[in-house]
Amino acid sequence: MKTFTTALSHQVIPYFFVLLLTYAAASKLLDFENFQIQIGQSPVLSAYAGFISYGIIAIELLVSVLLCFPKLRLTGLYISLGLMTGFTVYIYIILNYSEFIPCSCGGILEKLGWQEHLIFNTGCILLATAGIWLIEKAKNKLYKTTILYITLVSILASSSIIYLFISSEHIIRTENNFTRRFPHHGVLEDKNYELKYNSFYFAGYDEHFVYLGNYTAPFLLTKVDINLRSSEQQILNPEHYNSYKWSGVKIKVSPPYVYLYDGKTPIIYRSEIGNNDMKMISHQDAYFDELAPIEGDHFVLRAKSTKTNSNTLGLLDVLDARPVSLRQNSLDGKGVFETDGQLIYNPSERSIIYVYYYKNQFTVSDETLNRKTVYHTIDTISTPKIKVVEMTTGIKKMAAPPLIVNSSATVQQHILFIKSNIIGKYELKKTWNKASVVDMYHTQRKEYLGSFYVDHRGDDKMRQMLATDQYFYTLTGSRIVRYRYAHSISKQFKRESRKPLQE
Repeated sequence: MKTFTTALSHQVIPYFFVLLLTYAAASKLLDFENFQIQIGQSPVLSAYAGFISYGIIAIELLVSVLLCFPKLRLTGLYISLGLMTGFTVYIYIILNYSEFIPCSCGGILEKLGWQEHLIFNTGCILLATAGIWLIEKAKNKLYKTTILYITLVSILASSSIIYLFISSEHIIRTENNFTRRFPHHGVLEDKNYELKYNSFYFAGYDEHFVYLGNYTAPFLLTKVDINLRSSEQQILNPEHYNSYKWSGVKIKVSPPYVYLYDGKTPIIYRSEIGNNDMKMISHQDAYFDELAPIEGDHFVLRAKSTKTNSNTLGLLDVLDARPVSLRQNSLDGKGVFETDGQLIYNPSERSIIYVYYYKNQFTVSDETLNRKTVYHTIDTISTPKIKVVEMTTGIKKMAAPPLIVNSSATVQQHILFIKSNIIGKYELKKTWNKASVVDMYHTQRKEYLGSFYVDHRGDDKMRQMLATDQYFYTLTGSRIVRYRYAHSISKQFKRESRKPLQE
């Protein structure tokens, strides 16, 4: 019997862990880039993927060596116990407290699911404990001391993983070091519709339709039913159409109204949805290059300030005797290029959002533009990489193509979706060659929520996106594409009670 227990504690159990850990370390080394990316996408260890990816391999190899020497075998078994306990707690957190379950990783068991991993690791804990117990018993060590050591190792390993989880969550959400998280299948394509031309842009939506403007046919409004089965077109007819020189016509739909405007004229028209005849509601009140309806006769706009020679935001009330109120220094930066960005009004939160194109920043303001909160996207580009030259005519132009950080954005309730042009840590370049990345931010909690990929369609990339509480739409090439949200995203939305839409 003594021979059997000696062989079990000094050969069978130690060399089982030598085989397991050596194989696991070797498989990680052979595919290290993928292993590090998987750690970087982990909802538990994302913020520490750098040193943990190296540390795990180093510890696995070290323990394998220790277990090969009789005098160090007990130490190796204690570390093996700590490793397996840590791995088990990690899996338990993934299954019970994580917002999403990532792909499994780890060498010899990479084909197993998380539940199978949990069972296997529990067995390894029992095996390591048995090996320690038999060796300590052979040395006539008090069983209370052995239990104490086993308990301390298990508590230390468990508390380390719990600490890493809690601190990593805080770093990723609020102090992100440019590590993205990708919940499985953030959005899933389920329908698309051929528009025949690639000159459309999103103008708005309501409960039944997505509305599209057209850059090459500025007075054309197209509505596509949200199930992408059919479309209708109408030509908008602004009164006194021939009296003005049109140069930058845009359409926006904010139910129950359709707005047509040109900030260089400047002029704004309005009609109810479905009515082609549009009435002028503003003329020569303010020159602007961005406009977003707040409600009825109220707008937020972006204009160039003559005082600062930079872009600034302002409010327009077409019924007021003094309709325009500019908020000087409402945008951060100098010059029109550094302050360039996308203006969005969020009706569900009654807030004004401004996303900068060339730096990692966006702001959320109230409807009066008096209270502004500054947010930062997860990339590290805080200073725009722009080269500007002044022509002999005094006009300033960009000397080279700028680095665009945030190329477009859309908002739904308190979730801001931003299409980023910057690759993050632990991301494969080959994936970026096949897809666009969209980052999500919580505009109330000032948190990064995660990211997802939107695949290219052949050579066509996503040009624009529109988020509703039910679907995520994109314009890609000449098609409008509809995606369904994964549960990890859809659960963020508060949906009003409504009848299910018939497909």
